[in-house]
Amino acid sequence: MHSEDVPNLAESWHIFTTHVKPGRLFQEDDGVKGPLLFGRKPTSSLHTLANLLRLFFAIVFSPIYNLIPPGTSMPATSDLIRRILWSIEWAKTPDAVLLESPGSLISEEGKTKVASKGQYAVTGNKPRWLLEVEFRGTQIVSQRQVRYEWEREKRDDLILKGSPIGNSLRKRIQQSGYTAISYSMKSAEELFLESGCSLEPQPEIPPGGNRKYSLQNRQKLSQTLLDEYARARKTVNGKQDGFEFIWLDEFCLSDDGIQSEEEIGRQRDTEVGQLADIFRRARCVVVFCHVEDCSHSGIDCPWANRLFTMGEILYTPQVLQMTRTKEFNDQKRLSSYITIIPGSEFRSDMQACAAEAKQWHLYNILQHATNSGAVTWQSAIHSLVVEAIRRDEADNFHAHKFLGKALNGLLPRRSQLEDLRGFNGWADLAWLLELNQGYYNAALLAAVCKLADDDVDEYRWWGKPIAPKEGSERLEALVHAIPVTFRKAADQPPEPVLSIIGPKSVALSRWLQRDSSGLYRNREMRSLKRCAIGMCIVLIISFLIVAIKANVVAGLILLYLTTIAYSILVLLVGTIFVKKDDWIAIEDHTTIGRDAYRWLQSQDPTFDKEVEWGARQLIPQWDVPHAGPSPPGVPPRPYTVTLIDLRTGVLTKAAVTKRPNSMIALAIHGSGITCMLLDRNEKEVKVATAAKVGMANLPPFVLAQAEASATVYVGSHRERPAHTRARALGPGKWEVVEDPDFILKYRKLH
Repeated sequence: MHSEDVPNLAESWHIFTTHVKPGRLFQEDDGVKGPLLFGRKPTSSLHTLANLLRLFFAIVFSPIYNLIPPGTSMPATSDLIRRILWSIEWAKTPDAVLLESPGSLISEEGKTKVASKGQYAVTGNKPRWLLEVEFRGTQIVSQRQVRYEWEREKRDDLILKGSPIGNSLRKRIQQSGYTAISYSMKSAEELFLESGCSLEPQPEIPPGGNRKYSLQNRQKLSQTLLDEYARARKTVNGKQDGFEFIWLDEFCLSDDGIQSEEEIGRQRDTEVGQLADIFRRARCVVVFCHVEDCSHSGIDCPWANRLFTMGEILYTPQVLQMTRTKEFNDQKRLSSYITIIPGSEFRSDMQACAAEAKQWHLYNILQHATNSGAVTWQSAIHSLVVEAIRRDEADNFHAHKFLGKALNGLLPRRSQLEDLRGFNGWADLAWLLELNQGYYNAALLAAVCKLADDDVDEYRWWGKPIAPKEGSERLEALVHAIPVTFRKAADQPPEPVLSIIGPKSVALSRWLQRDSSGLYRNREMRSLKRCAIGMCIVLIISFLIVAIKANVVAGLILLYLTTIAYSILVLLVGTIFVKKDDWIAIEDHTTIGRDAYRWLQSQDPTFDKEVEWGARQLIPQWDVPHAGPSPPGVPPRPYTVTLIDLRTGVLTKAAVTKRPNSMIALAIHGSGITCMLLDRNEKEVKVATAAKVGMANLPPFVLAQAEASATVYVGSHRERPAHTRARALGPGKWEVVEDPDFILKYRKLH
C-alpha cells in the first residue's frame, strides 16, 4: 500500500466516528458472527452472554488483553472439521458403472438374472427389415416387408424345400442397395392432412407415453410420405419403373407378421438403437420436410432440428433432397421434386447454416464428420452429447428416453442395444460416457449443464446444457469426472453419483466474521492506530514517572485506566470491520433492496468499490434466477446469491437452489474458471455425497486460493420442499409429511 493511499488522522477519525456501532459489542447484526469462543452466531441463545464475558475480560484484564498479538483468535471448530473431512480420502470406494450391465439385470419376464459386466457392441449393424416397393409411373403398385438377411435356420429350411427366396433376396438387396427415408413426424402429419384421409380410432395414450399415435396410425402417416416419394422420384433422371428397397421407420422397425404389442415394442426399441448404422449403410438418404422450398440445411427446418437427424445424415454418401414447391404444377397445391446432392456437399451446406445461426455444437459435429482432423474426439463427443440434449429438449422430450439410442452409433464405442433401457435417459447417457471414457471427460459436460429439472430424481449433477457463445466457447477440463455408483450402506441400493477426481475446492462461508483486530489490519485505521499507540506510550511513560517519584498507587491506577481506554478503542474499532480472508455467499433476497454488496458495505465501509466479475467479461450464464426461494409446497427453484471474495472485493452472481458452502473448479471456461456450487456435509466423519446447487464462473485467481481436496462425490436425490419432513413408518419405510413448524416460521418471515 502506497503511503499516499493511507488516510490522515482526521480522515481516520471521521471514518471511526461515522461507522462505529457500539451496539454490536452486545448483539451482532444478522448474518455476522462475533469474535467469540462460543455463541458466535447472533441467533444463538448464548450470544449475548458470550459478548458480555468478552467485554468483561477486555476491560477488567485490559493489560493482558492488550498484550494478545493482533489477529490472534481461535478458529471455529466447524471450520477445522470441515478442512479435515474435505481433505481426507476415506477408505471407501465406489463401484464402476460398467460393473453391471443394465440388460443383464432384468430378463424379459422381469425376473432378476445374474449380472454381467458391460461390453462394447460390434459396429456395422444391418437393418432387419426393409420394404420392397414396386413403382409404376407415380404410383405404388405393391409393397411388402422383407428381411434384409434371413436367419440361418430359416434360410436352411427354405433351401431344403427347394426355395431360393432367402439367397436370391439377399443378393438383390446387396446389389441394388436400399434407400432410407428421413423425415419429421410433423411433416408426415401435414401431408396426411392435405390428403383428406382420416386416422383410425386409437386408445388413449397413457401419461408418460412415448408416442402421440398408435402404430397403425403412424403407419398411415408414413404411407402418405411414401406416396409422396413415389410421385417425386419421377423428377430424378434415371428413376425407372420397377422395384426399390426402402427403409421407412414405421414399416421397418418391427416384424409386421407378429401381433404381440410387447414383442413389437421390444423389436422397435432394439432397431432404434442402431439407426446410425442403418442410415450409414444406405445407398442414399431421402430427406424431407413439408415447408415450401426448404433446403433442409437450416436449423429452422423441422427435419434438420430432430434428435435422430445427426445419425441419419452424418455419414451418408448421397442425399436425395425432396423439396415441396408450386413451381411444377397448377399452383393449387404443393408437389415435391428430388435433387441429388453428394452427402459431403449437403453436410457442408448444413455446416454453413449452423455457423450463420451460431449453433457451434452442430458446426463442430459437421466439421468432425469430414474427418479433417481439426476436431478431436473429445470435442466431437461433447458437441454430440450437448446437441442431442438440446434437440431432445426442443421436442419436449425432457426425460430423454431416446437419447442413448440416438447417440449410440455416433460415438467411438457403442453399447449393446439391450443395455440402453430407455427408462431414464440420464442413466443411458452415463452408461455411454463410461463406455467412451477413453475419449471423453465427463467433467466437460458437468461444466456446461444447468440445474436439473425437478422431475429428475437421480443424476442431478447434469441438466440442460448451455450453448457456447463468443467469448465463452473455450472449455478445458481441470479435473477428471467419472460416473460411478455409490452405496451409503450395505443394505441400501446403489446411488448413481459423479466422482470428481483430484479437485481443488474453495470453501464458501455463509457468515461474515467480525474482525476484532480491525484497528491493526485496515489501512483506514493506520493513522488512528499510530496516534493511539503514540499517546499510550507517552502516557505510560508519564504515569511510570509519577508512580516512581510521587504516588505508586495513583500512577498504577492511571496506567490501568490507560490500558482500559486503549482496549475500549480496539473493541469499538472492531465493530466497524469484518475479516477479509474468505469467499462468502450472500442470498440477495435476505438483504435490503436485494443488494448484497450494499449490505456488505454496511458491515464494513472499506468495501467502497464494487468490482463485478462478468460486468466486462463474457462469462457463461446458466440458470435464470427467481426473486427468492420457492415458498412452501413448491419444488426448489433457483434464486440469486452473490459470491464475494472478501480479500479483493470481487463479486459474481449465481443462481442456486440452496446456499452453497463449497465450490469445485471444473474447467477453464472462456476467460474464467467454471465451478460447481455444492452443498457438502461439514460434520459427518464418513464418505458423503454432495448436492449440486448451482454453477458459477469466477476469476482465474480463484485457482490460487483453492485447496486440494479429496475425491468429491456429487449425487443426492431430488430435494423435498422445505416445508416437509420424513417420518419413519418402519424398517426402511418412510413417509413425507407436512412440517407445521416450518410453515409457521415461513409465514412470520413473509
